[in-house]
Amino acid sequence: QLMNDPSKLKLGGERKVCTAFFSDIQGFSSISEKMAPEELVPFLNEYLTEMCDIIYKYNGTVDKFEGDAIIAFFGAPLDMPDHAAQACLCAVEIQKRMVVLRKKWLAAGKSEIFMRIGLNTGPMVIGNMGSATRMDYTMMGDSVNLAARLESGGKQYKVYTLISEFTREAAGDVIETREVDMIRVVGKSQPVRVYEVLGKKGEVDPLKRQVVDLFEQGLKLYRERYWAEAKGKFAQALEYDPAEGPSKIFIGRCDAFAMDPPPPGWDGVYSMQSK
Repeated sequence: QLMNDPSKLKLGGERKVCTAFFSDIQGFSSISEKMAPEELVPFLNEYLTEMCDIIYKYNGTVDKFEGDAIIAFFGAPLDMPDHAAQACLCAVEIQKRMVVLRKKWLAAGKSEIFMRIGLNTGPMVIGNMGSATRMDYTMMGDSVNLAARLESGGKQYKVYTLISEFTREAAGDVIETREVDMIRVVGKSQPVRVYEVLGKKGEVDPLKRQVVDLFEQGLKLYRERYWAEAKGKFAQALEYDPAEGPSKIFIGRCDAFAMDPPPPGWDGVYSMQSK
């Protein structure tokens, strides 16, 4: 396209609805401290290559790398009506690939490597930004910032792919998800529902589905202010899967609200305390 129309290679952006993708390696600072530089660079290069190959497979555009972090978007420069679905399917395949790579790296004596992904769909400005002599094809806007917040928010819930309600709605039925919470991110007054991507439609493990069903029952009871009953459902979910992060979070909240209930007008929204 640039060869056919060189005028596109100029500073400036256009407003488009796209899906922003943010990812990073969990605990990368401590992992990198255990590696010599001559070991760290090949590891990072292998990791970034593996991840980017999958992003490109789903027609994503890699914006930039920031250390171990990958910033990408779906839906530009070429129009892609199903960009949200493609981004979610990309995230599913990345997490599947990470299972294989994790075993390989562990066998080679490296730490256990997990990575988090945050996705959000919405209007953003995408284009060539920078100086007259150096420019990046990149994205900007509140929708981009929310994707970054969701990636970091996954840490709190111990969820590895967290998406917004906007991505959930736009992705359609190609994936299975579970609502994790309704949150208010730092600096924003409008709350947003957030979802964990469980997998492709029809490919979710039956045990995971059982855990999610119990969690969803608990979440409904929690929002109805039945703290003890909600805690019971979350505890059942943990019996099936002791690593079930969201249930642990909500057990803590149920205990706190049983001691000190929220005001009558409580909307069930959790305000995030950090970026």
